Amino acid sequence: MNKNRNKVFIILNLIVSFFISACSAPTEQVKIANGTFNINGKDVQLICGEMHYSRIPREYWRDRLHRARAMGLNTVSAYVFWNFHERQPGEFDFSGQADIAEFVRTAQEEGLYVILRPGPYVCAEWDFGGYPSWLLKEKDLVYRSKDPRFLSYCERYIKELGKQLSPLTINNGGNIIMVQVENEYGSYAADKEYLTAIRDMLQEAGFNVPLFTCDGGGQVEAGHIDGALPTLNGVFGEDIFKIVDKYHPGGPYFVAEFYPAWFDEWGKRHSSVAYERPAEQLDWMLSHGVSVSMYMFHGGTNFWYMNGANTSGGFRPQPTSYDYDAPLGEWGNCYPKYHAFREVIQKYLPEGTVLPEVPADNPTTTFATVELKESAPLTTTFHQTTQSEEVLSMEDVGMDFGYIHYQTTINTPGKQKLIIQDLRDYAVILVDGRQVASLDRRYNQNSTTLDIHKVPATLEILVENTGRVNYGPDILFNRKGITSQVLWGNEKLTGWSITPLPLYKEEVSSLAFGKEIKGVPAFHRGTFMIEKEGDCFVDMSQWGKGAVWINGKSLGRFWNVGPQQTLYIPAPWLKTGENEIVVFEMEDTGKRSLRGLDKPILDSLGVDKNKPEKQLRNQTGNPILEEGDILLKTTLTETNDWQQFDLPVVSTLRHFCIETLSSYTEDNQACISEVDFLDDKGQPVDKTKWEVVYVSSEQADKNLGVAENLFDGDISSFWHTDPATESGQPHRIIIDLKEIYKISALRLKVRKGSFLSGKVKEINVYGRPQFFLFH
Repeated sequence: MNKNRNKVFIILNLIVSFFISACSAPTEQVKIANGTFNINGKDVQLICGEMHYSRIPREYWRDRLHRARAMGLNTVSAYVFWNFHERQPGEFDFSGQADIAEFVRTAQEEGLYVILRPGPYVCAEWDFGGYPSWLLKEKDLVYRSKDPRFLSYCERYIKELGKQLSPLTINNGGNIIMVQVENEYGSYAADKEYLTAIRDMLQEAGFNVPLFTCDGGGQVEAGHIDGALPTLNGVFGEDIFKIVDKYHPGGPYFVAEFYPAWFDEWGKRHSSVAYERPAEQLDWMLSHGVSVSMYMFHGGTNFWYMNGANTSGGFRPQPTSYDYDAPLGEWGNCYPKYHAFREVIQKYLPEGTVLPEVPADNPTTTFATVELKESAPLTTTFHQTTQSEEVLSMEDVGMDFGYIHYQTTINTPGKQKLIIQDLRDYAVILVDGRQVASLDRRYNQNSTTLDIHKVPATLEILVENTGRVNYGPDILFNRKGITSQVLWGNEKLTGWSITPLPLYKEEVSSLAFGKEIKGVPAFHRGTFMIEKEGDCFVDMSQWGKGAVWINGKSLGRFWNVGPQQTLYIPAPWLKTGENEIVVFEMEDTGKRSLRGLDKPILDSLGVDKNKPEKQLRNQTGNPILEEGDILLKTTLTETNDWQQFDLPVVSTLRHFCIETLSSYTEDNQACISEVDFLDDKGQPVDKTKWEVVYVSSEQADKNLGVAENLFDGDISSFWHTDPATESGQPHRIIIDLKEIYKISALRLKVRKGSFLSGKVKEINVYGRPQFFLFH
């Protein structure tokens, strides 16, 4: 009898244990099945937008997420920035602005799913593509590879991230519905073992939702991996189905990066795209059942020093504003694109869905012109100086962002060149306390001629890290400061005092301010009054180059080259009444006044003091031209008439390269009068914003053959290679259309005349939605 009771008791325990286990185990609330995203038993078309918690003041997270829902989005996508959470090895921060779990929970409260993109590499026009700079201290470490040390660091990061976010997957009761493996890896390499390792780390960290990869159309073969849905960026039209079906037949089809505009670069015009074409593209995708995520829905701001840089067509750092001409502007304002997209999205919402009302734009405020009359010398921020015979990089002294100061003595008088080998990125040079020159990596500047009569002379070099490369093979060469050596003529300079200045950590309000300092890098302080609450924009157009703090909070960098001339001040960072402003000025213009505006200045180019009169555009290496990017291989006829070539398939592109292979005149030259692209409706696309990114050879004079003549609308002008310096075919020119188009055909017109040089015969035409890389 007792035995029977015991058996019954054991059986009951097993049954209870089973039910407890079944109730506590995660249930599959999201799955990919029958070509759809099925969430909580319903097929869902994802209408998503990218936004980044680190680029939005925490106080405004809910505001921006609410505006996303009001536009009609059901999902937000967010990169996770490794270097925002692990700035020093093994020291993690998920608090305050870095509290991504709270960002995800707030999105859930606003009725939004979240797609997580944790990298470890993310690109995103963010410093080093999200990698922490301490990786660079190990000079033989190969990152973005299966180097065991690198993978161990990735695993540590992903495990910590899993502790924060895996409880928030939808299968655990949260709202994270998908997680991305790496990012655009197919544009970089094709190591499936590396991708497999990252995929497995994510799963082991508890991310129990579908995984996916994201690549451009021509890079999916290299970037996709078993166990992850292939998704696309920058692809439109029927190509979406053709590409995805090759790797995941039947879908679902997800354009994980749809570009309604683009990012900015210092010294270039602000990127802006009228809403009509992107709205039309969005309408087409939604009407064909394609899920879509717009990059960006809301760009925000690169506070502190977190912007990245690219090397397509030279070193090109990005500014503080990440406005992106997105539907929701930098400060949360609704651009016309927002309303146009909302109108499109409403056509495809489930029946009965009522969107929240669009909130009014947040209030703005201003402050009157104020003079900054107090100054503090740069030396007040010298906290830890290292003595070294050789120059050391930022990474060598354990520094990530900001500036670094070098000082030594010149003992040989004379007039000769000071050469800074491998300068990264911008240097101000002082001799005996007087500023004498500046050098800019954007223009490959690494030397200046000095005339030194009195020795010993004190040489100071203040170097700014203007942003680490975030895309392409040059991420492997991302050390900052002076990364080689300094020569005075043929003499190598040694005996350095090296001081890191990571000013984002600096308590600038506590600096010892005194009388005004002029003509050299210094801090300047003042106060201003705010009468009503609101966002504001400090106008820095009269200043040179540096950084700004408001009430101790870093707004980021300014640079009068533009296009950005204002810095965004979020309303929660201001106080009604007196506020403090501190400016670090690296290139003193002598101006000390500034003012607060109620609108930003994002498209105003200033004087670029370092820009050479004649800028060579072929000093960036050779473009990497891949077979998968070829739009057309053809032979032109020997005629002066327009020649039109239909592309084999309608192609999505923003950047194109014309590569000339031969000429009828057999002189190794190339000459073309004009080029047009026709869109998918057979209409010529607008050429007024086109920009030459690279040209292997050109005549410098407009009348003789500068590259811009190729698209100036004048068939009497022409692009012509330079016979004085060019060795021969092939010749290449790369042009940025400044907007993504669906292209159906190309038209070319060669130069008039029967006996003129460079009459092009054979050409290849390449195209990409993203920029070309160089080596």
